[in-house]
Amino acid sequence: MSSPVIPDKLQVILRSHLPYADSSELSESDELAGLGLDSMGMVRLLAALEDNYDIELPDDILNEDTFATVGSLWRTLSVLVTSGDEQE
Repeated sequence: MSSPVIPDKLQVILRSHLPYADSSELSESDELAGLGLDSMGMVRLLAALEDNYDIELPDDILNEDTFATVGSLWRTLSVLVTSGDEQE
């Protein structure tokens, strides 16, 4: 199974909410907490994701597992982005 490619759009959004991220590309295994994402940052990131992708993240996926790594967040988000595109 290949690793998901983290899109540039998500990289830009994430980097603005991760104070310890450098300018290198984020990988799927990068831990969000280790890059400085705290609970308030998570709320701001959630709002930014919803605004930038024009989606609403359901409450049942707002948990530690979803926000554990860059990859776990993208896997959750990509399903919503794809299903949102199909509805239009």
